[in-house]
Amino acid sequence: MSTDLQLGNKYGRRAVALYLACTALIVAVGLLGPSVVVLTLTNRHPWLPSYWFDAKPNDWLVSVLIYVAIALGGYGVYLATKALRHGWAPRVDRLIALGIGTTAAITLVPPMASGDVLIYAAYGRIMSLGGDPYTASPADTIRLGYDPVIAATERPWQGARSVYGPIATWVQWLSSVIGGDSAQLTVWMLQLSVAISLVVTGLVLVKLVGKDLPAKRRVIMLSLANPLLLWAVLAGAHNDSIAVMFAVLALWLFRRHVFLAGLMIGVAGCTKLSIGLVGVAMLWALRADRRKCMYFCGGGAIAMGGLYAIVGLQAFQQARSQTSFISTGTPHKVLLSFFTLFLPNGLVRTFIAILAWVGLVVIAILLSQVFPKSLVPQTHPDDPTPAAIRYTAIYAIAWSLTAMYSLPWYDVIAWAALAAVAASKVDGLMVVRTTMLAIAYVPGRDPNARQVAASLSHSLEFFSARLRDTLCPAIELAVLVGIIIWARRNGAQWWPYDWPRRKQKPLPEKAAEVG
Repeated sequence: MSTDLQLGNKYGRRAVALYLACTALIVAVGLLGPSVVVLTLTNRHPWLPSYWFDAKPNDWLVSVLIYVAIALGGYGVYLATKALRHGWAPRVDRLIALGIGTTAAITLVPPMASGDVLIYAAYGRIMSLGGDPYTASPADTIRLGYDPVIAATERPWQGARSVYGPIATWVQWLSSVIGGDSAQLTVWMLQLSVAISLVVTGLVLVKLVGKDLPAKRRVIMLSLANPLLLWAVLAGAHNDSIAVMFAVLALWLFRRHVFLAGLMIGVAGCTKLSIGLVGVAMLWALRADRRKCMYFCGGGAIAMGGLYAIVGLQAFQQARSQTSFISTGTPHKVLLSFFTLFLPNGLVRTFIAILAWVGLVVIAILLSQVFPKSLVPQTHPDDPTPAAIRYTAIYAIAWSLTAMYSLPWYDVIAWAALAAVAASKVDGLMVVRTTMLAIAYVPGRDPNARQVAASLSHSLEFFSARLRDTLCPAIELAVLVGIIIWARRNGAQWWPYDWPRRKQKPLPEKAAEVG
């Protein structure tokens, strides 16, 4: 056995061990029951998921366990990329079992970190009671009478109306119909929908890369079994994964049925509007064929127009309402805090929004010149799927690094696409970004929420706040700079066009090889 393969096997065994250790710690914290990390679920059915013990754990204990879990998971993903580069070749079916098994394990314990899933449950309950979550908030509904599911909503979301598309709202409604007045069962149905969508996404990506076994292994370790995604997306039961599932299904349809792919990407957009960047990537891959572009756009317009017409225009207006938000943990928030000391808030937000959009375009241009090739094979000369996967990864990474509102579970689309392109230094940089952002959002719930305020110590509140508002923006900025330096060292130009003809300049030989 060669030394390179021995290294690959060593890294691979360690990666799998770290994936399992990360999952075990997440499950252990979930089994300890309600805490500053684990949500409180009412009207419990003892024999139905989620399962937990009322151990009333210390806030520092559960937080540190999750910090360690995320760090181990991030290091495991890094080692997995190294192992695959050194020729690690485990059986694909065993890796699939690893991904599905760890997903199932986390689905059996209560959701953690973020209280978002409670507002999902409340929106579903409002709709199942005959209300409209796009016009009525949980606070509006609870004034009409007590409801155990709606009352479980945590701050600061009691007064918030739904910003999600009709597909997400119907999933929430179905979960509420099944769960009834049990927050436990309603939330578990939402968790199950997220778990299914993650598994479907991973398996479709495995199918997309064809018979290439190394490509299948990469897809599984970076998408289906990725512990960073299992924590950030599944443990919090975030519906972003449902939108990504529809987007990946659209990519699967893309090579044969452009119109159906357009319909599917429209469905994805009707789950969450931000997934539209995949539609932009697919459209860019079709740019040389105007007829197919029209079919694709027509399918997307029919799906989005028809589905939003069912729930009303107010749903689309609500979905657009959060585009001006700036999240803690981003460099944008630091800029906002500094410049609002001596400039009007509105002016600063406008400037930051322009800066974010310019940054997105610049990063996308740089990456487009040097980003590695797609692992998805081209089945016929006009097959646009490999290019669409590559552009999706480029746009998703550029968006995640430059967006004003960026949360750890938003990275799911970047990882889904990145898993289906060849390895590069971008892998390690994205590991650092997602790991740091995930750690920054532990506990991740408003400290004034009833269940959190009861046990959150001042020391942990101070520590987690500094992680989020100081260390995390610095690391995020460092990753952004790292991406730029990597692209420039590989020959990427800031603007590779001859204006105004927009004819692309020839790339240096090194850049052409990398791209």
